[in-house]
This record gives sequence, C-alpha cells and structure tokens, in this order.
Amino acid sequence: MFLASDESHLHRALRLAMQGRGRVEPNPMVACVLVKDDRVIGEGYHAQFGGPHAEPTALAACTESPSGATAYVTLEPCCHKNKKTPPCAPRLIEAGIARVVIGCLDPNPLVNGNGIRMLRDAGIDVDLTPDPLAAEFKQLIVPFILRTQFDRPYVTMKWAQTADHKVAGHEGMRLRITGPESNTLVHTLRSRCDAIVIGINTVLSDDPMLSVRGVPVIRTPERIVLDRRLRMPVSSHLVRTALMTPTVVVTCLSAPSGNFDPLVQQGVRVVWPPAEREDLINAAFSAGQYVKKPYSHVLIESGPTLAKSIFKAGVCDRLWVFESPRVVDDASAPKAADIPEWFVQTGQLRAGEDVLREYVNTHGPACFARSPSVDFLLAGESLVSA
Repeated sequence: MFLASDESHLHRALRLAMQGRGRVEPNPMVACVLVKDDRVIGEGYHAQFGGPHAEPTALAACTESPSGATAYVTLEPCCHKNKKTPPCAPRLIEAGIARVVIGCLDPNPLVNGNGIRMLRDAGIDVDLTPDPLAAEFKQLIVPFILRTQFDRPYVTMKWAQTADHKVAGHEGMRLRITGPESNTLVHTLRSRCDAIVIGINTVLSDDPMLSVRGVPVIRTPERIVLDRRLRMPVSSHLVRTALMTPTVVVTCLSAPSGNFDPLVQQGVRVVWPPAEREDLINAAFSAGQYVKKPYSHVLIESGPTLAKSIFKAGVCDRLWVFESPRVVDDASAPKAADIPEWFVQTGQLRAGEDVLREYVNTHGPACFARSPSVDFLLAGESLVSA
C-alpha cells in the first residue's frame, strides 16, 4: 500500500538521481534512499556509467543496519546479470530490506517487472508509485525509454532570439544575441550531450567550433552537419579539427561525389540515409550506431530553416529558447521559427539579462509529465549558486 509519507522520500530520491546527469548515460539516472523509523539511514545514486548502481551505494552509506528498512528507488531494481555491474535486487534481499517503493518500472525487457517479482518472491513488500506521481519518474528516465522502446535519442533543440524574435542581424549577418550567463548554460548542456546537430547554413555563415568551453567537460559531443548538397568547406573549423573531435556530415547519395574524398581525408565521417529515403534528420540521430555508440542525448542548434524542418518531422522532444532584451528592428533580419501549439512551456528563468524558456512536445513519446526537465532544474540551481 502506498503511504502518505512515501511521496516526500521519493522526491528526495528523484532530486538525488539528477546528480548523475551527463555521467551515467546511456544508463538512466537512478537514486535510492533507505529509511528506517522515518529516518534516512543511507542514500546513493548512480554516479558514473560502469560504476556502482544506486542501491549498493546507498547500502554502503548506511549509518546503521538496513535490516527492516524501506528502500525508495526511482527505478525498478535490476535483476539481470549480462551487464557491467552485479544486479541490485539481490543486494536488497541480502541486506534484509523489508519494503521497496519504486518510482517506475524499468523499460528494459530483461527487467520490466522481473525485479519486482524477485523481491516479492523473497518476501519483501513492494509498492509501485501510482499515477500521476509515477509520471515524474518516467520523465526522469525518458532518454532511456526512448532508446529502449523507440531506438532513438532524446532530442533538444535550442536557439537564441532578440526581444523582437530575430535570430541574426541585417540580411542574416552574424549577431551575438545572448550574454555570458546564457552561454554558460548552453555549454553546460553541450557537455551533457552525445552529439550536436547543425545545418550547413550555420557552417557557411558562422563557421562554429561546437566545442564545450568555460565549463567542466563531462562529455565531448560529436559534431553533426546536415548537408544535403555536400557543401561543407574543407577550410571550416569543424573539418580542420575532425581528427581531434568526431565530426559527421550527413548528406544525400545525389550530392557531388567530388566533394566526398577531401572531407574523408581530413577525418570527417560522411553518412547518408538509405537510397530510397532522403531523411537526413533521422540519419543524423542514427549516426552513432555506425560506430556502435548510439546517442542518448542529441542537441540541435538550429537556425529558423532547420527548426521548421525539425518541427515538421516531429522529432524534437524539448525546446530551449534564450531571449535577450536586445531589439534589432530590421525587416531583413531573419526571424525565429514559430513554436507549434503542442509545445507547452514548462519553465522560465532569468540568466543575467536574458530569459530562458523551456517547452516540451506534448504530442511526442517523450512527454510523461509537463514539468521542468532535469537540465532546466540544474540550470536554475547553477544560476542561484553562481
């Protein structure tokens, strides 16, 4: 039976799990809080891919015997053995845990109810969190759900705009729109992603590096350019640094063949969709599979043309829009894409003079709870502590 006191302990575990963001992927963020006589006696979270899971970490941190305690876990304890770490359900059984309260089921078909079954067979009381609270725990692991059930990454799109919704200056001239606080948030988000996707127009106009700068480098994301006609300049920053940072160009079979070899010789990986399709966007999301490294999180840094294509394809799960107080007041300056009505705002925070707004796609498979994402909550905390 789910108790009134369970919710606060589960929310404690939920916030604790977020500390693993960027380091545990492609595994899900998970935390465990051990409670005895309504006192927390131990807690832990999955801190690093390949490292100890939340349950054994919490057990190791106990200030007294966990026998008879209740374990609050954000995700069903694992029970399978064909992985890097030992299963967690047997550890809870061995520790004498009396009750386990679970945020949501593990979508991995090797677990998905089997962990609960193992615990109950051992005489442990198990309660699964009811809706709508369970939706928060599904939202926590939504990248894992997408990878497991839909074979695709969690996709975030972001852009910066002025107060009059312009994304560049006169006739598309490059324009610095946001301030240092917003830039720090962008680089922090980059550092938690597996890949950054841009369109060829951004390369031709801005010649970006797409590197992580000014923040701790948790991950070095691969750089992906959507380039239908293979116009990628060999002299661009991305090509010249391709041997140091993995760089992918997604093109079409109909692209000029003479442009292929110069890119490959510089270390660029050139891929294309199957011959019967020209779906560059989904080919980009699958690029990691060519090297047996499927993406968990992909960030799209889009101009208005690419943003419209992404919205039309229906593959954007989350949108971040940074808006500065600056006004361009120029009819020739390009305007930001219109946000579809099915994207619902889940949060807003101030970053210096700018405002960051987060939206989620309520029509996609990645929306369980219309609440701020882990990255958005962490962004707010970082601004407060700065």
